[in-house]
Amino acid sequence: MAFIDVAAADDIPAGTIKPFTVEGKEIAIANHDGSYYAIARKCPHLGGDLSKGTLDGTTVTCPRHHSRFDLTTGHCLAGPKIGPLKLSTKDTTSYEVRIEDRRIQVNL
Repeated sequence: MAFIDVAAADDIPAGTIKPFTVEGKEIAIANHDGSYYAIARKCPHLGGDLSKGTLDGTTVTCPRHHSRFDLTTGHCLAGPKIGPLKLSTKDTTSYEVRIEDRRIQVNL
């Protein structure tokens, strides 16, 4: 695998998450206090767009059914909630990120 240049670090302000398509893969990159994290953009439950989710530290919550994922590992912290039902879901893919010359690079 190789690191691929995705965006300028300034393109993703602190506390935000943005969508990107890189070499055919849909990813979401988040900035938490100057640290950047990349995960698969689609929630493994039913494909909700995690780039439209809410951030709380290094946790992103899917806007569709509220599954929560750790941005640092892709681990599912809580499955979807649909009414009174609490379901389980798979972990999502996380990608290694580095900053080179104020550019965000992701290892796909």
